[in-house]
This record gives sequence, C-alpha cells and structure tokens, in this order.
Amino acid sequence: MWDKKIIAISDRKIVEGDFLKQVERIAKSGVDAFVLREKDLSEFEYYDLAKEVLQICSKQKLTCILHFFDRQCLKLNHKYFHAPLDLLRQEPRLARYFHLFGTSIHSKEELLEAMNYKVNYAFVGHIFESSCKKDLKPKGVEFLSSLLAFSKIPLYAIGGINLENIEKLKNLDIVGVCMREALMNGKKLKVYLNECRQKCE
Repeated sequence: MWDKKIIAISDRKIVEGDFLKQVERIAKSGVDAFVLREKDLSEFEYYDLAKEVLQICSKQKLTCILHFFDRQCLKLNHKYFHAPLDLLRQEPRLARYFHLFGTSIHSKEELLEAMNYKVNYAFVGHIFESSCKKDLKPKGVEFLSSLLAFSKIPLYAIGGINLENIEKLKNLDIVGVCMREALMNGKKLKVYLNECRQKCE
C-alpha cells in the first residue's frame, strides 16, 4: 500500500448537508490529518467551530491542524498550526509556539522564505486544476519536482488532487497529498481513499 500521507482540507461552503457530520465521516475514513481551513469566519466563529472539530478529531485520534487564526489556536492550547506565508511575514517567530507548524508555498522563492521561518513542512500548489483557483493556471507536476530537488523540508502536494490524477504523483518524493473537494463532498470515503492508495502502489 502507498505509504504517503493523505490530508483532508476543510471547506464548509461546498459541503452538501451538515458540515460537522462530514468532518466526522472524514475523521473515520483513514485520512492522516485534517486541516480546518475556514478563513472567511471571524476569529470568534472560528474558535467555536474549532472546539467542535477538535473534539471530533480527538475522538477518532486524528491529527487536527488549525489554520490562519494563530491566537485562537493558542487560546485553545492547541499546538498544531498551519500559517499562511503572509502571517509569517508579520509574525516571523510564530514557530516557537507550536509543535507542528507549516505553511503554503507557490514558488521557489516562497519555499526558500518558508524554510527561514522554521516550518516543519509546506503545502505546494496548486498542482492540478482546482475549483477554488479557477482563474489560475495549475503549477503542474514538473514544478513540484523542481522544488523537491532542493527542499530541506517535507513537501505535500495540494490542489485538485483526486482519484483520477493521484497516480501522477506516485513516484515523487513528497510526504503526502492534500484533498479538499473529493473529501468534502464524498460519502464512501474509506473506499475512495483505499482506491487512491491502490492506484499509487
């Protein structure tokens, strides 16, 4: 079985039905981590939602990574955090407050910058066409390969990854992939993830 990690990225706006029920389905599906990425919320709304999501993830012993709202993450005494690069530019020493700490990058320059902030990993994207980046051209697999050649930190692929294209990533030295749309809308998630892993064997 493919040994790379699969990380679920949240997007409550595309969920059909109850968002927390879908989080529960995802938590039981066999993903390796869940990122609560809902940056359109106010910090108070995010705090309340994060409390509920952390409970669900904790029940299933699933790693949950909070996103964007660093102060709310610390207020919840949670030590896993994903910081957008803009936030790191304002708060370059943020890494000292967290056990697991990452960012997202879209170029070689951003990767070099991210490494200076002492992040543990970076999401690289968007690799394939993605509904949340409709007007932007995907970076593609070759771009990802070029970053892997000199990165000193583990890299995850993100952006439009699904059962149809995951195979294109199987020979790359990434630590894993991130999925948003495929998991936010899916029902038989355990089956779906198994099929993804089998395609990459």
